[in-house]
Amino acid sequence: MIDFSAIKADYLAPGVEQLGKLRGRAREILSSKFLGKQDQITRTVAKRLIPACIVAPVLLWCGLHFGVSRGWYDLEACFTLFVFSMAGAMGTIVWIHLKKLSRMDAERAAALEQSRVAREAAEAANRFKSAFFANISHEIRTPLTAINGFAELLLNSERSEEERRSDARVIRRNGEHLLTLINDILDQSRIEAGQMSVEPISCCPAAIVGEVCSMLRPRVAEKNLTLDVTFDGQIPKVIRSDPTRLRQILINLVANAIKFTKEGGVKLAVSIKPSIASEKPMLEIRIIDSGIGIAPERQASLFKPFVQGDASISRQYGGSGLGLAISQHLARALGGDVAVSSEAGKGSTFTVTVATGALNNVAMLENPQQAMEGPDDFVGPKVRIQGTVLVAEDGIDNQALIVAKLRETGLKVEIAGNGQIAFDKCVAAMDKPFDLILMDVQMPVMDGFAATLLLRGEGYRGPIIALTANATERDRAKCLNAGCNDFVSKPIRMKDLFKAIGRYLKVTEISKTKAAAGAGAPDAAASQQKFFQELPAELAKIQQAIEREDRVVLKEAAQLLLGKSAAAGLKEVAPQAARLLHGAECEQSWEVLRDLVSEFARDCQSECARHAA
Repeated sequence: MIDFSAIKADYLAPGVEQLGKLRGRAREILSSKFLGKQDQITRTVAKRLIPACIVAPVLLWCGLHFGVSRGWYDLEACFTLFVFSMAGAMGTIVWIHLKKLSRMDAERAAALEQSRVAREAAEAANRFKSAFFANISHEIRTPLTAINGFAELLLNSERSEEERRSDARVIRRNGEHLLTLINDILDQSRIEAGQMSVEPISCCPAAIVGEVCSMLRPRVAEKNLTLDVTFDGQIPKVIRSDPTRLRQILINLVANAIKFTKEGGVKLAVSIKPSIASEKPMLEIRIIDSGIGIAPERQASLFKPFVQGDASISRQYGGSGLGLAISQHLARALGGDVAVSSEAGKGSTFTVTVATGALNNVAMLENPQQAMEGPDDFVGPKVRIQGTVLVAEDGIDNQALIVAKLRETGLKVEIAGNGQIAFDKCVAAMDKPFDLILMDVQMPVMDGFAATLLLRGEGYRGPIIALTANATERDRAKCLNAGCNDFVSKPIRMKDLFKAIGRYLKVTEISKTKAAAGAGAPDAAASQQKFFQELPAELAKIQQAIEREDRVVLKEAAQLLLGKSAAAGLKEVAPQAARLLHGAECEQSWEVLRDLVSEFARDCQSECARHAA
């Protein structure tokens, strides 16, 4: 009979004691700086390997000693088996853990590589961001410098009429450039957010090409270039596409072609591919220029946002690098694409294709060149428009601009500084309602949406045209859902505004001579007379606001007076109203404001007496 207590005392006790020492040393090593806090892989393997190395010998010895107790072999054989078994077991354990260590090391290497790539991408993005903002800052500040500088020149009364007209054209051109830049940035953000949409309707491709060429001919004339259009084969009168987006694509591409062309010209070749009778015909427009061209290695990056063919391009020619990316996205949304074929120094050809819809039963244009001209859009004194219009707009400068343009056509105009005033004026005039309302959607006190809903609830059924700087389709839908009939985006193009007005009010065309002779004078006199008639009530409202120390009402009343005086052409009164509004906005003391009101009233009385005489 084997004495297990003796074996325990002679063999196991010392082994257990040694194992305890080994475990303590292992903990010491694991907690020391030997492995290091950052070497997580080695620490993990050590945690797994050391317990295995401790437990395996104990289990193996117990198993072999069980054979000795049964008489299968003697103690000497037991030690021999233990040595060889331990060698095999430890080798297996080490091999398994080395394999795990190798796999974990590979994973660590992959993670480090990903980290390196991510770091380089972040550094590249940071460099790109800095370059982009520097470029955009330049693109915004450059036209603003021209606008501010030429506005100062325009105010110089010593300059000739022709010089001042030239100043105004420079201001308008730079304003258009600034607007295009802002629209491109907004369009790119919509594309990245997945909110860019198209609305296919029936439109005339030749007329769209004509509009684009008409818009860009001044740039062509400035550079002494040519701009030609040819039509290859039959051209349909109408296709099914989004005219706004197609026009935007062509403006981007043709403007680029003009910008990068110093000599020669730009040519547009319009055709239907593969044919009119095909199952899926495409409108193809090739924009061919004789400009600087594009090297093949740079063509791949042309359609990436914020990227131009060469870093020197933005320095020499300017631009945000958004036009081509937006154009390609829009063309693909319209069922086509934008492709480029170019050679450095030999010009470029950009090919635009868009789906047209079935053309089997569509009439063809007999003279596409004539269709390019299109009907003239009416603006200003070329037409007379009958009716009364309420302009709900809180911006003083916009009030003056819109009212002046509307009164040139013969319209009778009322002004409201916010939605609440607009609502009150409409309710007061329900027995003889306004023929049209221009409603700004963002105003103090009450916005245009709320005012429109209330007006529709009160029974006003006349047309309401929304004016808003938010020009997305979602904003358009919101305006229409509120009860508006139409939508004109800011900054307001008078051509677009008059188009919208012409859909609801009677328009009569007149000759330019008659317009110059008779437009606006009677209305200006009438508006001035009406201003002085309403002045006592407005001054009483201001006095009540001062007595109650109500700055909100004071600001509204002062703003309304400023808008009315500017719209009526009272150049002597408007600056005093502006001073009063400025005083209310700067929160000057009530004593100062009372003095400003008294001074304003005296000036108005003297001005009224002068006009009466």
